[in-house]
Amino acid sequence: MSAPDSGFALMKSPLVLARAYDSSPFVRERRSYIDQLRDLLPQVRPASYRGIGRSPLNADYDYEEPGWQWANRERPIGEELARLALAEALGVAGDGFPNEEWLIDGPWLVPDLAAAKEVVGLLEHQGTYEIIEVARYPSRTDAASIGFDIGFWASGNFSLVCDTAVWPLWHPPPPEALAAISAGLSRLNEAVLFPDVGSAASFRDTYRAQPWAEREDGAFEIVEIAPVEMS
Repeated sequence: MSAPDSGFALMKSPLVLARAYDSSPFVRERRSYIDQLRDLLPQVRPASYRGIGRSPLNADYDYEEPGWQWANRERPIGEELARLALAEALGVAGDGFPNEEWLIDGPWLVPDLAAAKEVVGLLEHQGTYEIIEVARYPSRTDAASIGFDIGFWASGNFSLVCDTAVWPLWHPPPPEALAAISAGLSRLNEAVLFPDVGSAASFRDTYRAQPWAEREDGAFEIVEIAPVEMS
């Protein structure tokens, strides 16, 4: 059974992730490349990114911060109480093997807002995460949209926008490819998201044609993003 077409997610603060990335060994070794990317895409402000590539709180494990994946640093595993509550909300707590594929590895899609707020209440560092409403197109969010991302749906931590323009990491575009992708990325709005489905779909087509791009096991879904009021 596939994942629901809409729900909620707890995403890490873009400011926290941007600071971690900028100070990471990955960036220190590629400073001139990152500077070139930032100069070419001045509208991309990583600390403003509100998409799905933000180390979502998931039912299985704690993501390493971007750029630190190969540093072999020791750090505490955080938010275990909240992670357990999320696993219980998704019905994957305990030793049983999930019977739905999207629940097997790092599921983050929370079915309802009440459950998401309950998980937030158990966070050790509540200011580090925010709840967003998400919907896999053609489904739409109930709250007012702030834009569209493209990436893996309901589990995992991969966004085409993030990996090409925000925190390039797994498949960074080579310098000679930057001009080819910059036109599509120039459409990104203040939340570093595409303003409409058409521009998101167009960039997805451009990305799929690149030889350096991530290959799809499943579909790169267009995902609508809406903020959630916590009051």
